[in-house]
Amino acid sequence: MMFSLIFYIRHYCNSLNESGMNKSDLIAPPIRSRKVAVITACVIIFLIVVDLLMTRQIVPYNNASETVMFIFTIVVAYGIGSWILLGYTKQAISGLRAKSRFINTMYWAVTIIQFCLLAILVFVIFNNSSRFPVLSVYLISSFSTLIIIRIITFKFFSWYSRGKRNIMVLFFGIATATFGFSILEDAYTKLILVKVIEEKSPPGAIPQSSFLYKTVEKYHAEIEYKVVNPQTTTLWIVPTSQLTLDNELNYFTVFPYLFTWLAVAALLRQYYRTIRIGKLPLKFWIALSIPMALYLIGSGLIFHAYDPYRFYFRILFRAGTIGSSVLFGLAFYLITRRTGEAMNVGAGKVKDYLTISSIGVILIGISFSTSALQQTYGVAAHSLVLLASYLFTVGLYSSAIAVSQDSSLRQSIRASLLELVNNIGTAQMEQEIERRVLKVGREQQDVLSEQSGIESSLTEEDMKQYLEQVIQEIKKERPQS
Repeated sequence: MMFSLIFYIRHYCNSLNESGMNKSDLIAPPIRSRKVAVITACVIIFLIVVDLLMTRQIVPYNNASETVMFIFTIVVAYGIGSWILLGYTKQAISGLRAKSRFINTMYWAVTIIQFCLLAILVFVIFNNSSRFPVLSVYLISSFSTLIIIRIITFKFFSWYSRGKRNIMVLFFGIATATFGFSILEDAYTKLILVKVIEEKSPPGAIPQSSFLYKTVEKYHAEIEYKVVNPQTTTLWIVPTSQLTLDNELNYFTVFPYLFTWLAVAALLRQYYRTIRIGKLPLKFWIALSIPMALYLIGSGLIFHAYDPYRFYFRILFRAGTIGSSVLFGLAFYLITRRTGEAMNVGAGKVKDYLTISSIGVILIGISFSTSALQQTYGVAAHSLVLLASYLFTVGLYSSAIAVSQDSSLRQSIRASLLELVNNIGTAQMEQEIERRVLKVGREQQDVLSEQSGIESSLTEEDMKQYLEQVIQEIKKERPQS
């Protein structure tokens, strides 16, 4: 049994080093497709930034501008934009989809859900008499996103435990885990904490909507959002008794931001240290620190935002949110430039994967910060967090799969000094070896038991421990493989 395991482990590792992936799996989409995807992402990001600033009372709006932004968000972000980005992703991961049921299932699930959301939002344009369609968009996107975030969180922690315990991977794992809690917090706030009141509008009421965030004794609550129609006025309120809890829950959203910032700082530090042979220069730390300072000051964590200055704190907070999200995406995009210098066709594929991740990480922070209390463009922009989370997840996961299955690509990645991609790729390769070897081990145990009539004393835990020893020996034999 032991000799069989040794033979299989070494044979499987050698097959990874010698054959790797098929060339068809490594052929990247045309550069033109990548440029179109990046330009499309920039347009979507611009739209979502405007949506965010409107729902946070920074950019003025009226009924006409709200309608225009709602239509633009649906047509550009959910229609044309989603079609282009998902098409680019489909082309980039085509080889992996054919081999991985998980990647293929996730792609089709997100694609179907995304265009179902598009259909519901188009329906809302022509029939906005009920809140249920808008609520369904919010619920579907939030809980679908939560599933995706749980998947990538699990992968980050498994990569960390299996790999070199890279601090970047750990920080990204904590960031995604806390972001999952933020999604739950946001859902709890919107669905349970916030109450909806409808009352008759006064005669001659002018249709309008506004974010108030003012405490009104009549309702014993703080009015968050108000929509006035000729017949009815709808209020979204938080009872005064729940305001403290609401404020405390809002502060929880700082944790995903902080750990993402730490992960990106570690990524850039590693990149600059290995590429430039030195420490991360002061100008990089300043560029990293400015958005963080704006975010922390604007959130009220450092200085309390008193009424006369709330508007200015709000500007600082959103500037920090948007600036940081763009910075996080640029960090991923920066390492794609180095990947392109690697002399391996598979490196171009990884460049596409990291480009997809960079688009996703920018969209996540901006779309999630848009208020979903706004019942048209606000919900639409907020619900793009599903597409954003998918792009971030599938980009990183595909990078790990590609690197784990091609030894020459691993060498190119090492040559490019992309520590994050190399670390998760190696960890993914070891997980794949463990899964296959344990499967063979169990099959051989069954065969030996049937032939001899004696149950094997070798447990699955014994096989795992022995497998780990053999992998470590192989690493010593092939330090550069």
